[in-house]
Amino acid sequence: MKWILRIGIAGLALLAWMFRSAHSEHKETAVIRLSGEAEFSPFKLLFISDVHRRKLRPDMFSDQVDLVVIGGDFVERGVPDQRIRENLRVLSKLAPVYYVFGNNDREIGEERLRALLEEQSAIILDDESVELFGNAKLKLTGIDYFAFREHSVETAFCTVEKGDSVIFISHTPFVFQHVKQFYPVSLMMAGHTHGGQIRLGPFGIFDRGSLVASDGITELISNGFGTTTLPLRLGAKAQYHVLEIQPAPGRKHLAQSSSIG
Repeated sequence: MKWILRIGIAGLALLAWMFRSAHSEHKETAVIRLSGEAEFSPFKLLFISDVHRRKLRPDMFSDQVDLVVIGGDFVERGVPDQRIRENLRVLSKLAPVYYVFGNNDREIGEERLRALLEEQSAIILDDESVELFGNAKLKLTGIDYFAFREHSVETAFCTVEKGDSVIFISHTPFVFQHVKQFYPVSLMMAGHTHGGQIRLGPFGIFDRGSLVASDGITELISNGFGTTTLPLRLGAKAQYHVLEIQPAPGRKHLAQSSSIG
């Protein structure tokens, strides 16, 4: 009987650890050099995805940033309006907010979520590119979750020109290969995979989140901030990212206006 008791205690301890891990937060930082021809002064970007049911608090985020990017799955079925509203307020107080839809967001009703986002002045990127800081060569490009629309990527890049420095946002990283094969892009960011969420050593449903650069393109896949199905994590820490974005080597640093959209 003692060994059964010990196994039970060990199991409860592991569950407690996984629950705590799921409700912690880890800030990841990096300096990103954007490829392309845009000339601009360095700025900071906060990227967060897959919040799902978690409650955001102001004390979670202490960095001064110039824009906030939400990479989808900000909510899921059952999240009350007040939680969504308060979470958006926390982020919108940091900087202007940009958002792309994930696969779970529409579970609360698309019109309802759009109204809440617009209420907090968040900018929804519906398969489109916008200029940052009034700079025609510096673009933020976002797509809806690919399963809900046809030609999302093609539509989003229709105003992007060769030589532009492009930050691309998608909820899922599974479009990355297609994007970098056919479109000019400098930085790609996504979530969706939760880093596998619950891993057994090196094994998980998906790979851990990563930040890699190759051939002038940086790819960021986040473990995400919240959880889905079970409020547990193991081997894939909850995270958000603060990135310092710099122009490509040799490009000029320019003074920026306060306008972002």
